[in-house]
Amino acid sequence: MARLDSTSKSLLGLLMNEDFDYNEAEPDEEPPVDEFEQGAVPAIEELISEQRVVTEREVKVRLEDRFFPWVTGRALRKMVEKGMILQQGLAGRRGRMEIKNFYSLPDLKYDDIIGLMREKKAVAREVNAMLTGPAPATYFAEDLFERAFQTLGFEIIDRDASYYEGFRVTRVKGKVPPNIDFVIKRDKVTYGADIKNWLRYEVDTREEIRSKVNVALQLNVVPFVIARYADKATIFKDVIEKGEICYPYKTLIFPPDLDSLAIKASRVLGYPVIALDRLPLYKMKHIDFLHRNYLSKHEA
Repeated sequence: MARLDSTSKSLLGLLMNEDFDYNEAEPDEEPPVDEFEQGAVPAIEELISEQRVVTEREVKVRLEDRFFPWVTGRALRKMVEKGMILQQGLAGRRGRMEIKNFYSLPDLKYDDIIGLMREKKAVAREVNAMLTGPAPATYFAEDLFERAFQTLGFEIIDRDASYYEGFRVTRVKGKVPPNIDFVIKRDKVTYGADIKNWLRYEVDTREEIRSKVNVALQLNVVPFVIARYADKATIFKDVIEKGEICYPYKTLIFPPDLDSLAIKASRVLGYPVIALDRLPLYKMKHIDFLHRNYLSKHEA
């Protein structure tokens, strides 16, 4: 398999954020399904033992640094089929975004975990409400990053851009053209920055990253993907190797008045959530670091 050239290796430094370690050689292609799933099974079993009962999204988020979320999902289903864990449910009506299934070890009685299941369902419902429909947390995160860009000396040229200096995004007839959250500029470098303050991340989610990269390229600006989470393979293949920038900032961002929900989501579901009124200094410094690195590589 081809290895990274010297330019690609130097670009790996652009991904060295506060917790993720991307300072390594290009990852191999995804191993065979069985190998991935076999590696996830003991980790899932240990997690369920610790938490007593879990949701599918909870497991995927708690283990996302170690396994692709879709692999975790496959492993969960296989474990249910083999009787290693039980799939549980709660009685009552369930909305489209409601949690349908919970997972526990076979030796736990339903009555012993029903209270925890109800708590997890209630917290997950509140979190989902912030990320779907009007999605207040999504727009809040965009505003937070916009203020951070301005503080760091970036000029905000446009928002929700599908046209820039004579370049226009290809559109499907009769549909609104795709856009990029921000066109920003600093030190003569113009970026197309897009914020993804998401929790759900699956195989099809990767296409959203590729789509935003494509929009930025069509506008003749440097793609700058800023996402709570993105898998390593997509970052390398669709961002790093193309000389673009990605910042997987890891923590879901909520408005400060949702601090109690952020604490509950972290405690009950293990979601990495922060509620605040401005981007933390260490995250701002990392954005500055990414820009300076990009600048130094292209001035050399």
